[in-house]
Amino acid sequence: MTTTGVFNFRRLKVGCDPANVFECYEQDTHTLEVRNARVLPRADILLPSSAGFTLVSHVSSITDWLNEELLTSTYYDEVFAVLRELTGAEHIFLGGPHVSRREDSDKQESMPLFHLHNDYTGNMKEAYMCALSGEEPNQSWTMEEKLATSFVNSSDVPAQMKAAGLTAERLAERRMVLLNTWRNTSDEPVRRCPLAVADKRTIKSGDGCGGVVGRVGLTRREGQQFYYYPGLTREELLVFIGYDSDTKEHAPCAHSAFEDLNTPADAPPRQSIEMRCVLVMPAQS
Repeated sequence: MTTTGVFNFRRLKVGCDPANVFECYEQDTHTLEVRNARVLPRADILLPSSAGFTLVSHVSSITDWLNEELLTSTYYDEVFAVLRELTGAEHIFLGGPHVSRREDSDKQESMPLFHLHNDYTGNMKEAYMCALSGEEPNQSWTMEEKLATSFVNSSDVPAQMKAAGLTAERLAERRMVLLNTWRNTSDEPVRRCPLAVADKRTIKSGDGCGGVVGRVGLTRREGQQFYYYPGLTREELLVFIGYDSDTKEHAPCAHSAFEDLNTPADAPPRQSIEMRCVLVMPAQS
């Protein structure tokens, strides 16, 4: 079931320096076709030939999605188990606090994010290696890439990596993948503000503001393709790639909530939970 959605891209302001990503880009709204991901064949998301996203059937033991203690003590481990089976990862770390969103929330930070973006820049592995070794970041990194070091250093992932026996040298030998997981937490299937993910095969690194597909946003280019899973239920977990150290080009699954122009008037508000996970794969023999 293909639908039509409204998306917020970014575009460079006239006469501005593209390297100044935080001041020189403005909102650029487009209405696009959004394809039905349910008709795609199941594929290993870690393969270069994949779209970079998949849907996993998973029934969580959580019934109270507002219980923060249960989420941290139980749900995290559930998601880690799913990702370990899906990818064969040797180590999995939580890349930051989970994010719960409600369309009817009175808090801006809890509402769906209508902004095409990716949560990570293309230097994440190097940023974690700097955190493990204590070395200074690469001065050639862009403005947004330098912010990756702040993201990494503000988390306890480097400490967890050290506790697991990972050093900068050992990490350098391994593939690192950063995955996002997204789940509907409502009793009803998602019918409002669904999440769209880009087919990573249709994204180029140059599509990002300042040449970085990161949080600042994505510029519009013909050929980009976006997908969604109609009617996502609470028993399904959406998983998609935000970063992969094995790729030659940082062009992952940019994503966004979108206004579905075919949303029924009686559709209930969207409720969801997101997690960002850092996966370290086994060393190659």
